Amino acid sequence: MNWQGKAIGGSIGSFLGPWGALAGAAAGHFFVDRKAPAPEKQALRLLAVTAAALYELAGVDGRYTAKEDKAIRAILAEINQALGTALAPHELAYLIDDAARIDRSLARLAAQVRGNNNLARAAAVWLWRVAVSDCDETPAETECIAAFARHIGLSDDEMRHAALLYSRQAMRDPRQPDRHAACSVLGVPYNADAAQIKTAYRTLSQTYHPDKHAGLDSAIRALTAEKFAQIKAAYDALSDAPACDLYAKDAAARRLVRAADEAVIQCFTCGQKNRLPAAAHILSARCPACQTLLAFERGLAEQLL
Repeated sequence: MNWQGKAIGGSIGSFLGPWGALAGAAAGHFFVDRKAPAPEKQALRLLAVTAAALYELAGVDGRYTAKEDKAIRAILAEINQALGTALAPHELAYLIDDAARIDRSLARLAAQVRGNNNLARAAAVWLWRVAVSDCDETPAETECIAAFARHIGLSDDEMRHAALLYSRQAMRDPRQPDRHAACSVLGVPYNADAAQIKTAYRTLSQTYHPDKHAGLDSAIRALTAEKFAQIKAAYDALSDAPACDLYAKDAAARRLVRAADEAVIQCFTCGQKNRLPAAAHILSARCPACQTLLAFERGLAEQLL
């Protein structure tokens, strides 16, 4: 059993709360079968409550997508394998399909992992993987994970570390301007150079500069002035910051290379080969197998290599 299995095995049995109805013949059979050894029952409890918690998180923004469903099934299959295949594939599928029938599942998972730091951090990672599986995390998902982290006793530092491979916001130094947001305002890539930043600023300034709208209605002037202030603030933030290149792991040479359009690279986490998208989308490109971002700033990329 690998470290994940050991962490899980060390914490199973801490869950004591009421369980609720678990539909599905296979899952129901294992939970009521008194002949089954206690560790197996406990492993099934972990799988069931994790399935329900991930399902609950996926729905906090009001939608449940096919990509989120795929990520949840992959995560539960990994946990199932780490636990020694407590459920057969078709039994695991029954459990996942009935996950919504366990109420207060995030609170139940928090109760189960609290007190075991390795498992608590692993649970935070599972939640982040689901949150980013269909796009960047939403504010509702971020707040949900933050509340979960508080309930299980993870520090801000531990929570940031759990999110580091999945969220650009987690990588941001709070003492520095938000480069991602500034780039979005100017409409330039995250790794834009000084020339691209200056060109974008000049183009937008010609459209939104207050002098261009002096003769218009006061409400329109106020709106354009506010927009111009945002553009100027973004330009100032990016002009004062060093260039920010993104790096990926070359699939052939297994060394760091600058992230570029259509480059074939390898996921830092699971090793799966992927093809990077166009430059405008590299920032949010993720491995479909494990949801890890595919390109990072050099310092973090070197640590991951």
